[in-house]
Amino acid sequence: MRNFKKLSVLLVMSTLILILAACGDKKENVGSPEASGNSKAKKDVLVVGSSGIYPPFISVDKDGKAQGYDVDVLELVGEALGYKIKWEFAEFSGIFGMLDTGKIDTVANLIAMTDARREKYDFSTPYAYSGATLVVREDNTSINSIEDLKGKKVGVLLGNNLHTFLENWNKENGNEIIITPYQDVSGTYNEVALGRLDAFIDVKITAASRIRNEGLPLKLYGEDYLINFDYGFPFVRSDENKEFLEAFSVEIQKLQDSGKLKELSDKWSAIDVTIPHKK
Repeated sequence: MRNFKKLSVLLVMSTLILILAACGDKKENVGSPEASGNSKAKKDVLVVGSSGIYPPFISVDKDGKAQGYDVDVLELVGEALGYKIKWEFAEFSGIFGMLDTGKIDTVANLIAMTDARREKYDFSTPYAYSGATLVVREDNTSINSIEDLKGKKVGVLLGNNLHTFLENWNKENGNEIIITPYQDVSGTYNEVALGRLDAFIDVKITAASRIRNEGLPLKLYGEDYLINFDYGFPFVRSDENKEFLEAFSVEIQKLQDSGKLKELSDKWSAIDVTIPHKK
């Protein structure tokens, strides 16, 4: 975990040790980087929480290594700032609890910067832009708007911002949608293909990539978003995090300005995720 206060103390102690060692035995390690003070300080660690099952943004390969758009973005930012990325995987419903209790430093799970989250957390500069859509069977003709979901069974990832959005819309419009939450999304598209779900609400860039990659007889309900979102990395709001978050955001902006984010988007997504929404 990042600890700037401890780092300053360690630097002072290291300096004292080097001075004492030099006085005690000038012949020992005279030409070594450690003795001459040229060695780099040990890289700090940025601990990132994730479900590990939200492709193309985050998934785990057969060797247990994290991969995806979010992973590549964090690796580049971490490298620029001198931080090694350490991953902690858990069910999505518990990820923000880990953030609140200091078990992780941030979250990588395509986190939407909603008003409710902004009230509690500080976010980095956005690194992706998209919105919600509906995944339906390829032969669907009855679902063309959110109104058409009334009386239908609709899947959603438990506890994410789309779950909140769908619950709120349902309450305001007669509670006629049969909302079915899932702990993870790995088998949900197949549930739609088999007719066990009428639709699944998901982020459009995720949905388009999964439909392309999994080859299931599915489609998106239409061209429009149900709701737009900007996506960033959340951090607990604190004075200690403020300076780091500013540097973190600068590096994301550099990736955007250089076109590197676009390269990563082309690598992982069926849709360009780097285009900001029109105001």
